[in-house]
Amino acid sequence: MQKRLRELRVLKNKIVLITGGSSGIGEATAYEAAKRGAIVVVCARHLDQLELVAKRCLILSGRPAFAYQLDVADPDQIDDVLETINHEVGSVDILVNAAGFGDMQADVKETLPTMDKMVRVNLLALMYISRCTAKQMMSKGRGVIINIGSIAGKIPTPNSGVYSATKAGVINYDNVLRMELYDYGIQVITVNPGPVDTHFFDKADPKGNYISHLPSAIVLHPAVIARRIWNSVGYPVREINIPRFFSAVSIGYQLFPGIGDWVIKKFFAFK
Repeated sequence: MQKRLRELRVLKNKIVLITGGSSGIGEATAYEAAKRGAIVVVCARHLDQLELVAKRCLILSGRPAFAYQLDVADPDQIDDVLETINHEVGSVDILVNAAGFGDMQADVKETLPTMDKMVRVNLLALMYISRCTAKQMMSKGRGVIINIGSIAGKIPTPNSGVYSATKAGVINYDNVLRMELYDYGIQVITVNPGPVDTHFFDKADPKGNYISHLPSAIVLHPAVIARRIWNSVGYPVREINIPRFFSAVSIGYQLFPGIGDWVIKKFFAFK
């Protein structure tokens, strides 16, 4: 497997498909892939912003770049767009599932439509796109699937129940997918970032309570995550937990959940 994956350490002329590519981690990942010579394909709901990202990728890479409008909550759209990409661009070498959103409030205040949408976008769509793309990669005998989880899937915090559940689902789904695809030469990487300086919190936490109370040292820039992602492709990496110290914190939480709950509740009392 490693011999086949080593070829993907060099992104030049590799086809990289990124969902949620119009902003945030998806956008940053697209630019970093373009800098390394990839043929970038970005998908998201907002076509105008998406086309700007694709144009910048073309400039950065000197290679073709493509933009396709896609609402990942609609499986019929997923089928149509993936088929179009296969015909117009080619078979995907690397998939990055970066589409997602959150709603940070007490679980008893969540509405069913919002809960349903979070599950559909953050988890079901990711699983379905991974499944469809994996089938193509299996026939080629190599590929990489990169799914954006969250440290919230390992270290839950108050007022993020549904979001944390979807991200925990991503982590466990990838653990199974990794075992199932290993013999086909397909790498599965789960990326679990802590807080990231993107527009995510504009919708998830409009009052700004969450981000304003966090130490600036742990708030990540999307470009940092993008570099970690591409530096991990083709190497024996299962998960990227960033910042790194969150790995130790998550282990501590699993070993001492009672103490962990007390500390987390005290720290996030402002929410």
